[in-house]
Amino acid sequence: MFHAGQTDLKPAELTREQLLDAAEKLFLERGLDEVSLRAIGREAGTRNQSALQYHFGNREGLIGAILKRRMGQLEKRRSRLVDELLARQPEPPLREICGVLVRVPFLLCRESLEFRVFLGKFGQKLLASDRELALAVENPNLPSMMKIRPILYTALNSVDPEILRLRAENVASLVLLAISQRARRGGSFRGRQAELFFNNLVDQIAAMLAAPPSAVTLAQLHAG
Repeated sequence: MFHAGQTDLKPAELTREQLLDAAEKLFLERGLDEVSLRAIGREAGTRNQSALQYHFGNREGLIGAILKRRMGQLEKRRSRLVDELLARQPEPPLREICGVLVRVPFLLCRESLEFRVFLGKFGQKLLASDRELALAVENPNLPSMMKIRPILYTALNSVDPEILRLRAENVASLVLLAISQRARRGGSFRGRQAELFFNNLVDQIAAMLAAPPSAVTLAQLHAG
């Protein structure tokens, strides 16, 4: 969200950030389909009603920009945790890698009510989006994932790369769905039950990635 430290932005950049802040606030309060673009402009204090269209094109472009900004928040935290992990263990085991990746949205939900509300209400929108997912292993726009990808593939060198790509997509969806549902239902991100939730989720995704493919799956893999 917009903070006082952003006052060094150029006027156009400042307007863009104010529009994003206003849109996210109103979307969370009223729902994605219940807020007019004019209301967002008023909330942002923007007199120029064409500013929103200039910066984002339309409603979908605005929602995409909100999601991208939040994904940037995830990437910033993930980069730090990945660097810390690789400093401790240059070749970490699979579960340690999975633990770091799941810990990022989990910690942000623990530390920030704002983020927890966002993920609870926007989680389904993220799942339906073709934009950056929190665990998108193949996404070149996520430097932290580019660091971890070769280590992950080495740890899973017995899994065919095509199958691994499919599993990575499923893992991203599972993590996002599980954590966003917990946030939406008001589940805690502190205490024993929260840590049980976290560690069980890590176990699940590590098992999903490393599971031996069935004969049926292998037959389909080599059929075409």
